[in-house]
Amino acid sequence: MSDLINIKLQIEEGRPDISVLIKSGERNEDVEGVIAAIESYSDKRRPKLPAYFHDSMVMLPQMQIIRIFVDGRKVRTQTSDRIYDIRMPLKLVEEVLDARSFVRISKSEIINLSRVKSFDFSAAGTIGVELDNGEKTWVSRRRVKSVKDALTGEH
Repeated sequence: MSDLINIKLQIEEGRPDISVLIKSGERNEDVEGVIAAIESYSDKRRPKLPAYFHDSMVMLPQMQIIRIFVDGRKVRTQTSDRIYDIRMPLKLVEEVLDARSFVRISKSEIINLSRVKSFDFSAAGTIGVELDNGEKTWVSRRRVKSVKDALTGEH
């Protein structure tokens, strides 16, 4: 594979995260393999979340999570496929999640920033959020500053 890939490392002082850019003439099997390897490595660095669907428990990779929310008295998490129950308080879930990817937008909801399609800043004092599954939600007024800080990397 080394003859297929030209790897360059660029060190930037003060950069807190790793950014990967893949350049290719087309999206093919080799590109998909590189993406899968990077995602697999990334998944291993973050703890998975135990989630329940009916009577089955799965260990959910954080990158699959779109949002975590309170529904009545239950804490739930949503992926592209389904909604799972989480058997731990939202505050505890928040402590397990990767703080660079997840941000609390209200008392009862946490979103995965990498699964956000768009932010709408047109409403005075709040932010509309459209997730990549088409669902829309809102940032509570008291969380607007922390969401803006997370978007600018100042959290």
